[in-house]
Parts: sequence; C-alpha cells; structure tokens
Amino acid sequence: MSDFSYTNAQFRSIPNGLGFRNRGLNEQNFPISSDESALDNDRQAVINFQNYFGLVADGIVGAITRATAKQEMYVLQYELDLVMKPEPRLRPQNTPFYGPQTALAVANFRLRYGLEPDGNVNDDCIASIVVRRKLDQLTPNARSEAEAAA
Repeated sequence: MSDFSYTNAQFRSIPNGLGFRNRGLNEQNFPISSDESALDNDRQAVINFQNYFGLVADGIVGAITRATAKQEMYVLQYELDLVMKPEPRLRPQNTPFYGPQTALAVANFRLRYGLEPDGNVNDDCIASIVVRRKLDQLTPNARSEAEAAA
C-alpha cells in the first residue's frame, strides 16, 4: 500500500469508527467526522490506535500511521463487502475511509449477527474489536463462497 494522505476529518473518522475514541459532545454524525481542525485534541485516540496496531505510540499521524489506517480500512471494507454484500458494494481500494457506507455496513453487520455495543461506545456503527473479530471469523467462508460462485 502506498502512502496516502487523509484530511484531518477523514483520519479522525478511522479511530472513531474503530472504537478508539468515544463520541464527544456535538458530534451528531459520529463516528464520521467533519472536523478539519488539528489532530492535537485526538492525540489519545491516535495513541490508542498506534498501540493496538503495534506502532510507535507517539500520537503523531505520520506516514506509518496513515499507511496502517489505510490498510485497516482496506481489510475492514473488504471483509464487510464479502460477508454482507452491501449495495452498492464497498470498494476499499478506491475509498479507504470510514465513511457513511462503511458505517452502514457495520451497523447492518452488528444487527445481523446480534452484536451489541461493547460499552466503549454506544453507537451501532462502530467496528469495535468484537465486530472485527467476528468479521475475521466469517471472511474465509464468505471468500470460499464467492470463489465458488465465480
């Protein structure tokens, strides 16, 4: 994966959507952010993200952190696309963002598989570790089915 440049709002939506930051006041579209301000106020969410993915936890959104975010979004969207088959289909290679389509696919996945909010956040469109683990479990069978149908 090549280096990718996120706006601050686009990057902020990724740790939000992965459950590394709780909803703040006046964030009606959480986990989707429209806040383009500096990421300084999200330093702890960035550190949580970096710690989880085994990166240097300095709170700075550098090239390695951006590449890891892009890769994680690719994996999440690919797995959601295989398992949920949303319409329109997710195209992770083109849109490595945690946007409305990803949030909707996560909410539908949680509903289909009976995954309740995990206490970290109270939104059903958060791809918490519980959601990502369940997706990881279901993806091999979904991939086999897709290959058999092709």
